[in-house]
Order: sequence, then C-alpha cells, then structure tokens
Amino acid sequence: MFPFNYKTITFFYPSRLIGGAEMLFLRLARILSDTLPPEVQIHYVDFKDGFVSQEISNNNDSIKVIFYDTYKFVHLSDDGLLITPLSSIFEVARFCLGNPHVFLWSTHPFGLKEMVLANNHAATADTYRQYGTNLENFIHLNGIHFMDGPNFHIQKDIFYLSLLEVDYLPIFSRSPRLSKSYNTTFSKKSYSFGWVGRLCVEKTNALINVIRHSNSYLRNHPEESITFHIIGDGDMKESVLHEPHASNLEIIFVGILSGAELDQYLVENIDLMFAMGTSSLECASLNVATVLVDFSYSTIPVSNRFRFLYQSEEFSVGDEYKIDVDYPFDMNGLISLLKNGEIAKHAELCLHYFMQFHSESSVSTKFLQVAQEVQLTLSDIRESKFGQGRGIYILKSIYYSIKRWLKI
Repeated sequence: MFPFNYKTITFFYPSRLIGGAEMLFLRLARILSDTLPPEVQIHYVDFKDGFVSQEISNNNDSIKVIFYDTYKFVHLSDDGLLITPLSSIFEVARFCLGNPHVFLWSTHPFGLKEMVLANNHAATADTYRQYGTNLENFIHLNGIHFMDGPNFHIQKDIFYLSLLEVDYLPIFSRSPRLSKSYNTTFSKKSYSFGWVGRLCVEKTNALINVIRHSNSYLRNHPEESITFHIIGDGDMKESVLHEPHASNLEIIFVGILSGAELDQYLVENIDLMFAMGTSSLECASLNVATVLVDFSYSTIPVSNRFRFLYQSEEFSVGDEYKIDVDYPFDMNGLISLLKNGEIAKHAELCLHYFMQFHSESSVSTKFLQVAQEVQLTLSDIRESKFGQGRGIYILKSIYYSIKRWLKI
C-alpha cells in the first residue's frame, strides 16, 4: 500500500520538448492522479509554455501545474514526495524549498554527466568520484532508481560507483489501444520500415546506420523496394536528408505524431520498426515487430547486427553501441522474416515482453512499492556536493524577484 502520509506528489521536469521522458513523467502523473485517493494532491512543475503543462490543461487533468521560471523558487511541503529525473538534481537542490522526500529516476545514461560538465567545466576524475560518493549514499537511501542496465553500468563507470548491482525500475508506455495484424506470408517484394524518435545525435547515428543497411540490401536485390517512414524531428534532420539512398528506397519524413494519430499510422503503415527508448515500447505495445537499436555519438559501421526488443537484457531500451557485441540478425535475416511471414511471431514476442515488464500496470505497481521505501530528503541533496553554490542562486533569485517587482 502506498504511504498516504505523503500529502502531495510533485513532479519536477520543466521542458519545452516533446520526448519520451516528458511523456513518461506525464503518464505517471496521470496514473497516480487516477489511482490514489483524492486527498493526495498531484502537482507538476513545468514552464508555462511547456509541453506537459499544455497537455494537462488541454486534457483537464486533475493535476495542479506549478509554473517554473528561472531563478524563481518552487515551494514544496515537507510531507510530500518529489519525483524528478536524476539529471535535474542540481536544479532541485537550488530552486526547490522545503524538505520533501526525493525520488530520482535515472532515465538517460549521460544526462547527469552533461549536467556535471555544465556546472563544472574543469571536472576531473576526482570530481566525479566525489559526486559518486554522494550518489552511492542516495542509492542506499532508496532515493535513486535506474530504468535499465545501460543507465546503471555507464554511470557506474563515470562516477566510480562501487556497487555491483541495483534493482531496476523500468520505464513504461501507455496501454495499447490498437493491434497490428500481419499477413502470414508476404507475396510482394516491397517492405515498410519505420523509425520513431527524436532526431538528436545519438539516435540519428542509429537511424542512418539502418538506412545504410537498407541501401546495401537493395543493391543486391534491385527488384525489391523499401519505404522508410521517419516519424520525429530534431536538429539532426539535415544529416538524414543529405544521406544518400538507393532509388528503390523511398524515405518519407512524417514529422511528429503522438497519441491516437501515432498509433493509427504505425498499425496501418509499418511492417518493421526500428526504435529505442519509450518509442520502442509504444511500437511493441501495438503488436508491431520492433527492432531495438543501439545509440551512439559517432558513426555506427554497417558491420553491426540487430535484435528485437524482447531480446533485451536488464530492461534495456537501448544500449550504447559496442563493436564487439554481436546480435542475432543481419538485414537479410530481418527481411527474410517479412518474406516468410514469421515476422508476426516476433511481433507477438515484442508485445508479450512489453506487457510483462513495461506496461502501465506492471511499472506503476512497482513504483508504488519502491516509493514507500524512499528515505532520501531534499536536505540530503542540498548538503551534498550537488547543493554547492546554492547561495549564489539564492542571491540571483532575490535579484530577479526585485526586477520583476519593479518591472525593470
């Protein structure tokens, strides 16, 4: 049973982006709002023009939005629970007042490292060890939860953590509303591939790798064709636009889709999906065969191979590409599954994996269990290395408050 001594649950994730992490926190807030007793208030801290705040307003959710403004403090009650990404730890230490319990969810393996560098350009190995000492303490206080193996293992190396293993809290996607039906055989020689995800560096390298595999396959099979539907947008779109592709490879830039519109498009247009993160779960939930691709900040050679989502380990929804990792399928093997109709079996396995480990019910149940065990408080974070320099931000907050009051 959830500890009802929490009178408020506050989500802190100000963002103007439309991404998997934003959808994850919004969905969890909605689940808690719908399932917990009405005396437990659900709050969400976001920009006034943020994606989540607008979604809450448009949907008339029973969630109170607290508008976030740089250098303006957020007042939190001591009898509440604060839920935030691990990468937001500096912000909550500086701009959140009060002493609630804190639940830090690690949803990006490099998110915290990027924030350390933003706050300390001259960070050394010793700097990361000091932060790592604090992180281990927070883990022992049940205040940090990692979504999957890559999030833990990568940060274990970055911050010199001595822990050998942790218990994971996987991410989830919404319950499926539609389900794709596959033909038992493919008599045609044209295939529909799909990509869902933001076009940022680490994801775009994976997308371009799949395009190059497709080119290579089509050069050897000129009588066949592939239509590649790219759903998403981002600052690396130009790189995809300029990537050469064969004449029998049609690339369609669909743009950003979400909700029912996205579901309908995937079910009607995609035979084989390539994705990572929350996007891979959304696709699998619709009974769409989903290949889980690795992320990389550099070019991925076409010698790599592929795996389906259900072949993931430690709840991973995307590992960092490593040249020595060998997955079961090459592009020929994947297309053979489309040709002989066996792709339907792999779609079902992806769906079963999603329902067992990444559904709303399975993850929300586990969240309510681990939330009872949180001992980490905001004071613990303020008194750690993550809270250093907080006085400067207090002075800046006072300065900007005076400017707003005087309208200068």
